Amino acid sequence: MENRNIAVTLECFIKKGNKYLMLHRNPTKRIMPDVWMAPGGHREFNEGLFACARREVMEETGLEIKNLRIRATGCAYIGNLKEEFFFHFVLADYAGGTLKPNEDGQFVWLTEKEILAKENLLAELKHVLPFVLNEKHPPFSLFAEYKNGNELVSITVEEE
Repeated sequence: MENRNIAVTLECFIKKGNKYLMLHRNPTKRIMPDVWMAPGGHREFNEGLFACARREVMEETGLEIKNLRIRATGCAYIGNLKEEFFFHFVLADYAGGTLKPNEDGQFVWLTEKEILAKENLLAELKHVLPFVLNEKHPPFSLFAEYKNGNELVSITVEEE
């Protein structure tokens, strides 16, 4: 077996009223350019999931969050990069702060319907976002394979 290139990441869906903060990534980004996704990033060595979510959200957005909940865990393989991402989707409530500009892209507050209507939404979110945002739905696991960028080859959702 060849060495695996695995990154540990998260996306944090921040809820404010009936909207969620989404990031439209710059077209110059190496990973998922021009794609809509929730703010997040890489977990540091030996960093807790919620500590990572708070840190990443503060660094990227300038916002404070509260009431963090794990909604999904999974992995995604991006074929053209030969990289595997182990991730969590976390849901949190807006707690305060002022949204700051971000060099990685543009932040926009959107309703669930507006998010799902985005043409270049992260492909796996088209399949699972309603479950991520519905707190009555139990947490779940998923795995996805991408051929190139946001070109989804397959997705499998595992539920208990």
